[in-house]
Amino acid sequence: MPMYQSRLRIMCAVVILLILVTIIPATSVIGKPLAQTGSPTIVISEFRTRGPNGGNDEFIELYNRSSVTTVDVGSWEVWGSNSSGTTSNRLTITAGTILGPGCRYLLTNSSTSGGPYSGSTPGDQTYATGITDNGGIAVCSGPCSTLANIVDQVGMSAGSAYKEGTTLTPMSVSQDQSFERLPLHGDPTSVNTQDTDDNGIDFFFNSGISNPENMASSCTPSAVNLASLGATSNGAASAILLLAVGLATTIPAGALLLRRRRR
Repeated sequence: MPMYQSRLRIMCAVVILLILVTIIPATSVIGKPLAQTGSPTIVISEFRTRGPNGGNDEFIELYNRSSVTTVDVGSWEVWGSNSSGTTSNRLTITAGTILGPGCRYLLTNSSTSGGPYSGSTPGDQTYATGITDNGGIAVCSGPCSTLANIVDQVGMSAGSAYKEGTTLTPMSVSQDQSFERLPLHGDPTSVNTQDTDDNGIDFFFNSGISNPENMASSCTPSAVNLASLGATSNGAASAILLLAVGLATTIPAGALLLRRRRR
């Protein structure tokens, strides 16, 4: 009987989890926006369109936000747009380039006219034609002229061909600076992973500082963290989910449940 009770509890926990998966919309995590509607892997995690040297002191950092998936980004393309929607290829990523979970790839502008990139972290690959301050950037699994190839994009004006939701304010001062992607739900263990498909929500501005990283930098795959869910309007659902997880993970099959029978 005790072993039966243990197994019954685990079965109940599994059923509860299945019910929650069915009734909780895919667009939320227990009452909070999922913020995972964008690319499941490669995103533009940080960039700038000008720096201390001028308008070509640029970099574009790509990040694999997945916690489990390795991505071959070799032969992917990065394109730029101006504020009128004119687009062109800035570079094609070197064939055979592999990004593991949480790893980054840094692209830097090599032009000496208003440049080059002045950061201390060296680029993994360079390009020579800059991104206009009020333009946009797209990273694509093939030519960006085929819209279905666009994996992630960011824009600084309504006229840019590349943008998601609210656009960012164009940079205008030549200083150390960057736009950097936010962590998911403010959880510091999920660095640069927020992707709601709205640039204005997903990025914040670094004034006087930038934090580019390259392939030699430590990979920082995001971690699943229940604490990042926080308090939500669906408090009951949260409690049930945590109870189910607790039952399923803390009571091993075959555990003895000894109880005193009341007479």
